[in-house]
Amino acid sequence: MPNHAIPLRHRLLVPGLLATAILLVPAHAALAQSTSRDTAQEIAALKRALRAQQQVTRQLEQRLNALAQAQQTATQVTQTQLRGMTEQSRQVARQIATEQIAAAPPPAGPAVDAGYNGGFYIKDPSGDNSLYINGLLQPRYRFFAPRGTTKFGAKDEASNNFDDFLARLYFSGNIADPSLTYWITLQATTQGAAAAPGIILLDGELAKTFSPYLKLEMGRYWSAYTYEYYLDIGQYLLPDLSAAEWAFALGRQMGVRASGKAGPVSYSLSVSKPIPGSLSGATENTTTKLAVIGHLGWDILAPYKPMETDPDPHLVSSPQLSLWMSVAYNPVQTGSRIYNDVKGDNTKGATVSLNMRDGFFSFQGSGYYKHNDARAAEDGLPAHGGFDSYGWQEQAGYYIIPGTLELVERVDGIHWGYQQTGPTVADSDSDTQWYAGPDNFGYRQITEYSAGLNYYLHGHRAKVQVAYSYLNGESFSDEGFSANRLIVQAQLAF
Repeated sequence: MPNHAIPLRHRLLVPGLLATAILLVPAHAALAQSTSRDTAQEIAALKRALRAQQQVTRQLEQRLNALAQAQQTATQVTQTQLRGMTEQSRQVARQIATEQIAAAPPPAGPAVDAGYNGGFYIKDPSGDNSLYINGLLQPRYRFFAPRGTTKFGAKDEASNNFDDFLARLYFSGNIADPSLTYWITLQATTQGAAAAPGIILLDGELAKTFSPYLKLEMGRYWSAYTYEYYLDIGQYLLPDLSAAEWAFALGRQMGVRASGKAGPVSYSLSVSKPIPGSLSGATENTTTKLAVIGHLGWDILAPYKPMETDPDPHLVSSPQLSLWMSVAYNPVQTGSRIYNDVKGDNTKGATVSLNMRDGFFSFQGSGYYKHNDARAAEDGLPAHGGFDSYGWQEQAGYYIIPGTLELVERVDGIHWGYQQTGPTVADSDSDTQWYAGPDNFGYRQITEYSAGLNYYLHGHRAKVQVAYSYLNGESFSDEGFSANRLIVQAQLAF
């Protein structure tokens, strides 16, 4: 059949279907090569792609209907009107009708798409520009009672505290192209030394994804060093980091990072200015030294979903098992008593975590190692030889009511090779409380034992966590101390 004999509706529909197929092929390829850090992000990306395809389909249907209507209007020339026309006049009339159909304006599509899908969003129809807004609020009650610390210059004084432990807003999306993304985190807290009179910029990064094998980031972002710190704080197994994680984790970085994934192996390499302690603010680098972190991950079995606990009421039928390994070099620009570091230290470290999930059971086991190079006396601080420190932790959870009630436990420990903890001469806060590891007096080692319950109202979006911890430590002079801690924390997240 010649092309001009094909009905107009069919001729318009075929290009529309071809356009839709062309749009769907990259979406399918993206699914096959997805490198999202977790399945939820992949699903959200696919949903966004699907909505874009549906919008294109609707626009094609509207265009088709408009053209069909224009054709019907243009061809409503009665036989009486055509009677008496010459063949040449008829051809001219048909040509005019064809031009009118082609000139019919396409229907106007929606200017933006907005709604809620795991967070509030707004984006243009093309998907090239988008903004997603998420949030987290964690009100907390904490009871803390130390014992045996007066001999170290601290106070054995119990305390009750109510705080908004964390209040965060997350802004993310893409600009000009889906591969050009951004991430911004704003945070406020009322807790202790971390409290600030206002909102602080916690994260601010730009990224370009070139392929599944290469993504480049620049700005301030969480470091890929210790596994627990790298995860979403709203999806922790217990309300807070362990004492070992607080002591060995490297916090936010300000620098550049390259990352990617090839099959079951993920990798990243970052270069940044010196990384301050977790509770320290941003600092200016006054030296030429830079911090470096290298990371490798390996999905031994099914990939371990990157959340410490998954409240999905359906059990995990295929065991998940992944290995996390990282090494770091960090020149210390700002001393931290939590890290047992002083300004001028050069540290080298390594971490490893084995993470598994099967049925309703989750487990993470981690090891930490750090070497502090020998240093000369400077800035009023004494010299010290090189020394090694290490830590470890294991934690597990089991859903006794699937998706609703979870029993959790954790045991972790720290061993310092040399004492740099405790207040300096310039400090005047030796009577302040400590909750993870002591930062107001020197100690050699500490062990934390924790147990708790998690009650999920709507998964991680609405939950309550209760955890009791007993901490038992020893100083470098073999004197002991201990503490009891109770945390009750509610959470809303969107």
